[in-house]
Amino acid sequence: MRRCCRGAALALGGVLMTSLTSLNSCSFGSLIVYAAEDALTEELETAFQEDVQTGEENVDTDIPAEETAIEPEPEEGTTAESVVEEPVAEPVSEPAVISGSSFSLEDQEYQVLLKIVEAEAGGEDLTGRVLVANVVMNRVRSDRFPNSVSEVVYQRSGGSVQFSPISDGRIDRVSVSPETVEAVSRVMNGEDASAGALYFRAVNSQSGWFDQSLNRVLEYGNHIFYTM
Repeated sequence: MRRCCRGAALALGGVLMTSLTSLNSCSFGSLIVYAAEDALTEELETAFQEDVQTGEENVDTDIPAEETAIEPEPEEGTTAESVVEEPVAEPVSEPAVISGSSFSLEDQEYQVLLKIVEAEAGGEDLTGRVLVANVVMNRVRSDRFPNSVSEVVYQRSGGSVQFSPISDGRIDRVSVSPETVEAVSRVMNGEDASAGALYFRAVNSQSGWFDQSLNRVLEYGNHIFYTM
């Protein structure tokens, strides 16, 4: 609509200019020409300003939306809820070690030593318990026997056990007493009253193999002790 008005104004201005040119010789005609020129100039300025405003209105003022981060789609066959982080492995703790001035034992080995002493010598005094613990540790240090407490205590030779509490299960039923704990502690700190004994038997045992095949070194309480 505004462009049509501007065109009409320009056409009208052209007619007026043509018509009034012939009258340009007279003063009255000059006044009319001047007035027409002023009107035409005002109309042109108005039309130009409207075009400028219209152009400004036609400028695209839309501001593009800020880009948003696109989350990666889960792999086929999985959902966001089904993705589970790998559990962190717990650090492996080192086994507890019980130490004496002469040797140290891991806790498992220490417990086996306590139980075999209690099972074999639970009715003995402190020295009788020390002697049984000495025999076990003498075997551990000997080249003739296994080199750990558990292997010595549970060893079988020709299908026969070395300590009777293994065959009858007493080793698993005993409650370790404070006296046995003290006896084992003394042995771990170097006490040895066994004269190197590697075997023992009950004094009321009917087996003659010990006296026939071994060297008797001492008798104490309810046991007799032997070396090779």
